[in-house]
Amino acid sequence: MNLISVLIIDDHPIVLEGTKALFQKLDDMYIETEGNPENVLNKIQQQHYDVFLIDINMSVLNGISLAANIKAQQKNARIILYTGEDIRSYYPLIVEKKVDGILSKTASQERVIQTIRSTVHGDLVLPFDFIDYISKKMQNKYDNLKLTNKEKLLMNMVIEGYTNKLIAEKLGVAQRTAERYLSQLFSLLDVTSRGEAIELVKQKKLM
Repeated sequence: MNLISVLIIDDHPIVLEGTKALFQKLDDMYIETEGNPENVLNKIQQQHYDVFLIDINMSVLNGISLAANIKAQQKNARIILYTGEDIRSYYPLIVEKKVDGILSKTASQERVIQTIRSTVHGDLVLPFDFIDYISKKMQNKYDNLKLTNKEKLLMNMVIEGYTNKLIAEKLGVAQRTAERYLSQLFSLLDVTSRGEAIELVKQKKLM
């Protein structure tokens, strides 16, 4: 029997160990962990992993950026993001084939294991409301879209070229929180970069 090798990446040691513990009694998976996302690219040059289970909100390097870096180095990498936030914000990443799955940190052990096994075999395990997301996406999603005052403020700073650090300072929050705000805004706009966000906002006159 071939073992499924999994690398779990999370910068919270307690969460990292708790996630690893989900797989203790399985005989078909080999689990490794990494607490520093900056070590991952070097690590995968020395060791092959079938699946990467990555926390989205990490302080040094967020999970979405890390996933892109892994995909650039290992095109066929199977990547599952997991988060304590509402996973619906990240459905666009699945549609764009940037990741192979999204998991909530509150997901059951059975759900986590099933998702990993399915991903290895090229299958996609999705929540039922993903269908609703696709249906809405097929409609003209920008017709009734209105940014909140907070989203407009954030978008203005993006347009003015503020760095993530400067955005955090202006908002009086941690940089990690500011990066989460940006990820949620980009997910709302269904874009993957600042440039796309600026172009869309101007084109659709959302400000």
